[in-house]
Amino acid sequence: MAWPSVSRNAPCPCGSGRKFKRCCLAAEERAVREARFDDAVGRRIQDWSSTVFDDEIARALEEFIAGGELVMDDVDVQIFATWFHNDRELGCGGTPARRYAARRDLPDAERAAAERIASARLGLYRVLDLEPGRKLTLEALLDGERIEVRSPHVSHDAIRWDILLGRLMAGDPPSLWGPTRFFEPCEEPELRAELDRLEGGSPGASALALMRYIPPGRRAEPSFYTLEGDLVVLAAARWKVHDRALVAERMRELGGLVAGDPLELEITAERATLVRQRPPLPPGAIVVEASPVGAIDTIPIATLQLDGGELRAEAISEERLEQTLEIVAADFAELVELQGCDVTSVDEALAEPSVRRRPRQRERVDAAELQLLGDLANERMRRWLDEPHQLLAGRTPREAAVSPDRGEVVRLLHQLENSAERARRRGEPAIDVAELRDELGLDDELAA
Repeated sequence: MAWPSVSRNAPCPCGSGRKFKRCCLAAEERAVREARFDDAVGRRIQDWSSTVFDDEIARALEEFIAGGELVMDDVDVQIFATWFHNDRELGCGGTPARRYAARRDLPDAERAAAERIASARLGLYRVLDLEPGRKLTLEALLDGERIEVRSPHVSHDAIRWDILLGRLMAGDPPSLWGPTRFFEPCEEPELRAELDRLEGGSPGASALALMRYIPPGRRAEPSFYTLEGDLVVLAAARWKVHDRALVAERMRELGGLVAGDPLELEITAERATLVRQRPPLPPGAIVVEASPVGAIDTIPIATLQLDGGELRAEAISEERLEQTLEIVAADFAELVELQGCDVTSVDEALAEPSVRRRPRQRERVDAAELQLLGDLANERMRRWLDEPHQLLAGRTPREAAVSPDRGEVVRLLHQLENSAERARRRGEPAIDVAELRDELGLDDELAA
């Protein structure tokens, strides 16, 4: 792929200081020619095999759909075609791509291209660096080998620390062949477990299983938990107020309210205390938390509101509501009388017609708001360094960074950096992982 919108006489985008036509243009034009030639050879391999091995294609389709319905989208078609030609052994021996490359009637250039295509084997690679539209720097997940590959298309979609599943095709430089898939850094342990499971199987079956693999974490149904690890529900309680004036006075005293303020207050807890209580959560768990403005170290666990002759409380877990009942009993005693509690699951709440509204259009966030939200996120992540983490055996990232679990901290930071870049591309607030790396002294491990 040629450099976009670059004049032949303009300075070369590579930064060499020379004109584009006397620097990278020739290499870029050669790369475009080679890619087009390889694609043409790939199409000829498919046309040839569809005629010579039509019965094998039918059997391969049966293996591919594995008893399911024959409904394939574009991605399925690409996966099937590449698997059939590159990985599946024919009954007469070899793969279709290798049989094509062995034809004696091929010109030398076409045979060389066909051999490169036939030799492109599936592998897992970590994305260490990228230049969108030009290249990727990859690290083989199994042996750590680093490879720089030409990539005019996939490099636009890749994000640093992605796990890429794809085929490398030999060349100068190497390139990617066929469909690719991306996994998040946090899915690496599941991918390694799948590789171990497939070890010893036939290359064709293993390649197909990998191309169609869905990590268990993606299949898990999302479930919502509080910061301390309790299941999220909509919980509410109401009390009859015996003396409204005294209750209002007590609320102003507890909440530091002044005359004219709404008679509403939040019951809060220290965030670090709640985090320390959290047990390991199941796959698919989503932790819900919110902090009062300007107070990122505290978490509201319930809201109290005085409305006429009734005191009301709302919380997002039964456990938090129980704590609220105890607090109200201690702080208001005989001034109020509990009338009842209501607990509604998230599924039940979403099933209510009043909840099933049309989703609102996302509001535009200006640069100043984006910066403010980013600053708050960075401040929260600095606190994260000293909070126990379930993937670190209950240690904090700062403690684990100087322990044998240092590699696990690196993996967590890979995920954070990867997610932050995804957020930036969506125009959302993103944390600065470089500050976390500096705090933990992990620059060397993270450098590409």
